[in-house]
Amino acid sequence: MPHLKETLVVGLMGAIVGCGGDSTPPGNTTGEPGGSGMGGSAGAGGAGGNGGSTGGTDPGGTDATVAPGEYFIAADGEDTNPGTEALPFKTLSRGHQVARPGTTFWIKAGTFESALTAVLTKSGTETDPIRVWAVPGARPIFEYASQPRAMTALRGIEVRGNYWHIKGLEIQNASDNGIAISGSHNVVEDVVLHNNGDTGLQITASSAMALDDTYAADNLVLNCDSYENLDQETNGENADGFAAKLRIGPGNVFRGCRAWNNADDGWDFFASDDVVVVENCWAFLNGTTIGGTNPAGDGNGFKLGGKPANPGEGGAIHLVTHSAAFENKFCGFTRNNNPLLPVLNDCEIHSNRGGDYCGLSCSPEVTITMTGAEAKAVPRNADGSLPDIY
Repeated sequence: MPHLKETLVVGLMGAIVGCGGDSTPPGNTTGEPGGSGMGGSAGAGGAGGNGGSTGGTDPGGTDATVAPGEYFIAADGEDTNPGTEALPFKTLSRGHQVARPGTTFWIKAGTFESALTAVLTKSGTETDPIRVWAVPGARPIFEYASQPRAMTALRGIEVRGNYWHIKGLEIQNASDNGIAISGSHNVVEDVVLHNNGDTGLQITASSAMALDDTYAADNLVLNCDSYENLDQETNGENADGFAAKLRIGPGNVFRGCRAWNNADDGWDFFASDDVVVVENCWAFLNGTTIGGTNPAGDGNGFKLGGKPANPGEGGAIHLVTHSAAFENKFCGFTRNNNPLLPVLNDCEIHSNRGGDYCGLSCSPEVTITMTGAEAKAVPRNADGSLPDIY
């Protein structure tokens, strides 16, 4: 369903979110990213001002233990540290101040508690993305339970820049999206999103960029899980597992992802006017939440469009291949009111209470027996992809 929740204007300045760096405030309207920030005051170790100058050490630093463009972030670190492995930063926002193309931020194991959105406005390049990677073997938790609710729209991480690669994190309890993407050419890989106050991961450009295809375009969401997201304030009407909706650019792909027990739908492409590709993904048990109520949630596995209402919105021939929808509250795959007809290939289905296909058909189609409980627990392949469930 479209993002209906009324929100308050979030008045956090770039100085708060970015610790004086090149940052902008969180979005001021639920369902789309906010506008440009006002810059930060002097940051820890760096000059502030209109957009903020880089704080801390120069990229690469002078410490021999840190490779050029490589920094560490730890829950017990300090943002006044130089960002070495021995003396790590504490926040991703502090890291953002020193980010440049080719920078890697290694996130150590631990729980990172914050009430502030990490807003990523800088950009990498095609050959030198900016990486935010968990230390191998770790699953760092970004915990946002302290963010205010009551109709605010604070995300966990907002990716407004281009060419970021986020890998191996767990993001939970944000008051709105766990991750919101309005930039392009970004990769989110092996990330777990759950118990957020809206869609776990959402791709949407702002209304001001509605007709600019360079925004919210060519993003890859790879081998991620999104579950138990619930918008209590709107009675479960909006929180999906994944969404690329309203205003997006071309080239967005979801591959190897699972969405379950989300209040609304597993995937939602409402009113998106560019083709979204879904490959080897599973949607199950959506519309049925755990520990909350959601009578307004639709409960589709894959909602593949919706009626356009504003500039930059429309229909698209979304393409879903080798994906499974089962045990959802309503339809497994639904056209909704997309004015164009999505294309389904090689679907796996069973026990969707509103029908396996609503306004759509698939060839070939296979009836499977895997249950939702089994699907949550099934181990991924060594490369992070989902196993074949034929």
